[in-house]
Amino acid sequence: MRIAASEHRFGMPSGRERRAATAFPFRGRLGALAACAAALLFQGCLFETRTQLPVILFMGNSITLKAPAPELGWTGNWGMAATAADSDYAHQTMRLLRENGMDLQMEIGERNCPVCDGAIDEQTREVEQIRRLHPRYVVVQLSEHSFDTELRSGKMTEQYRRLLAMLRREGVPQVLCLGAWGEKDTDQPHAQGIMQALMDFTEYRFVDISAAARDTLNYADTTVFKDAGVAWHPGNRGMLAIAEILSDAVLSGK
Repeated sequence: MRIAASEHRFGMPSGRERRAATAFPFRGRLGALAACAAALLFQGCLFETRTQLPVILFMGNSITLKAPAPELGWTGNWGMAATAADSDYAHQTMRLLRENGMDLQMEIGERNCPVCDGAIDEQTREVEQIRRLHPRYVVVQLSEHSFDTELRSGKMTEQYRRLLAMLRREGVPQVLCLGAWGEKDTDQPHAQGIMQALMDFTEYRFVDISAAARDTLNYADTTVFKDAGVAWHPGNRGMLAIAEILSDAVLSGK
């Protein structure tokens, strides 16, 4: 009995099945072929079910996803500084889209490039993820980590342009580029750099979130997050404000 159980576990026929196949070899082969075809068909159906929704891919930095950093008082694994995963802007955007009759498959951009030159360059290298997912929408939440020298030299704009060129090359039809969190209007340097990059990609859109950044209540709760860097991020209210602006932009262009 132990042998038979082991054989079944690894897909091997039992002694009874081998005797039946020997007695009726043609029937045994037909049964095996039929079982194999059924299994492939079933797996194919499951595959289609999992991938039938259009994909929206969020390419971002810590506002989109931040792994735990206990030294900063951050223990979440979602957008900093939301107090729960379903309160960050990506998850709230998905909820608002579904409430408006638009169901998408949410994915977060992979960030695994230790030799890349900053956050924008890191996302530019993620070609394989784009090819695997074939996203209909890509949300780009990047530029906050580009500082004064990179802005004045044009380096940030050039990196952003390379990212957009990769997305166009891979056939992404809709790209929504969020303005930088913390900038109070679109005359600020990060927003200007993003819009300059977009001049060569008129099919893609700039999404202005400066109204959300102007409201001081939209920043993280300093009674919860003591670290100044964490507290600079949007809190739950700020995340919702971004999600409302972004979901409106997606719905208006669908």
